[in-house]
Amino acid sequence: MVDDDAEATMPGISITTSDQAEARLACAEVYFPHRMAVLHDSRTFAMSLSAVGLGPVSAGLLGYAGEVRIETDALETGYEVNVPLDGHLRTWTGHADVCAAAGLAAVYRPDGRTRLHGWAGGGQLFGLKIERGALEETLEELTDRPVRSTVALGPSLDLTGGAGRQWWGLARSLIDLAQDPGGPLGNPVVARPLARSVIAAFLHAVDHPYRDLLAHRPATPRPATIREAVDLLEAEPDHPWTVADLARRVGVTPRGLQAGFARHVGTAPMAHLRQVRLARVHLDLQVADPARRSVADIASHWGFTHLGRFAAAYRERYGCVPSETLRS
Repeated sequence: MVDDDAEATMPGISITTSDQAEARLACAEVYFPHRMAVLHDSRTFAMSLSAVGLGPVSAGLLGYAGEVRIETDALETGYEVNVPLDGHLRTWTGHADVCAAAGLAAVYRPDGRTRLHGWAGGGQLFGLKIERGALEETLEELTDRPVRSTVALGPSLDLTGGAGRQWWGLARSLIDLAQDPGGPLGNPVVARPLARSVIAAFLHAVDHPYRDLLAHRPATPRPATIREAVDLLEAEPDHPWTVADLARRVGVTPRGLQAGFARHVGTAPMAHLRQVRLARVHLDLQVADPARRSVADIASHWGFTHLGRFAAAYRERYGCVPSETLRS
């Protein structure tokens, strides 16, 4: 079970329309209000959008049948990342011209007007909106420094190597979620930490003035503080924990908590939580009725969405496959 106060996956939106007004309203609901000019035969206009919200993050696939130009006023309430999945997207991010493509994301800040221009032959993009407060609070947690103004993010992010490639690998899971909000990734135990991880990984990948602070080594908390954190994870493994949540509960910074776990537990906080949840799966499998519950149901309840990796971890720990425990 998950606390009622936990951020859950919001109902998804899926729409295909040839009505321009309906298209603008649907996109504004997920992203930002905008003006749109159709630069091809308006009789063939079509827009498709599949999107989902995870607390402070909205992610979706947006496609147009032909060439369009989209303009916004200052975004104000959020940061945006757009990754074209087809062709090129000529865009003004509010601070620079960027020709975005599959390997180069365009990054938008709240303090600038934006413009997007594409696709002559039709195309689709992955759009990620991050609420301003969530990104800036996450940056404060990662750096232990106050953030008092808009974060001057770089206008683009290389997705072909390094931290940008790793972030894109993580963010792509949101495409699956946008297309299937009711799937395993929609479980709040998975979705809430996933959203927070996408924001944190993005801040490690994109250029901004706080980058050097992210490499600063935090002080290690006392062993008693880490013991308190471990006790919380073991007492409430069904809570949709994030590192920031756990750090707040025990009165340390997220980076300090991670350093403390590495020193005193020998693993990361979320890795330890996975082991605790794996033990809960084992207990549930032992008492479950095979006619009423499946391995997939039980694993998904505890946040394991990739059954292959789950089965391998289970076998490594318990010496058998999960179905054998369920049948016994």
